[in-house]
Amino acid sequence: MVKLSDGGWQPVIRRHGGRQVWNSWTNGSIHSVFVDNLPETMRAKGLYSIFSNYGVVVDTFIPNKLRKMTRSRFGFVRYSCPVGPDMAIHKANGLWCDDKALKVKKADYSKEDGTK
Repeated sequence: MVKLSDGGWQPVIRRHGGRQVWNSWTNGSIHSVFVDNLPETMRAKGLYSIFSNYGVVVDTFIPNKLRKMTRSRFGFVRYSCPVGPDMAIHKANGLWCDDKALKVKKADYSKEDGTK
């Protein structure tokens, strides 16, 4: 549920396969974490079930590509409040999933510049 500015609550409905959740967010206050070193068996629903223990998860996403340097799978988890990502970083960083330890940090959307 999402708390509205007038004090009421609005249910957040997770729609299967649609991107409407990304575009229909009203307050613009989304907090994301980056999850690295995902096992091959991990899917978005599994990521959702793990990280929903730390706060209200708005959405999870695992792209169909690997990181360039480490060749590991990665994903993103979005929360509706700033407390969820802090709890997820504190509790899930280093959590063993199958045969890999998850690496969790705040999502940084800036492009890396190769020049120094």
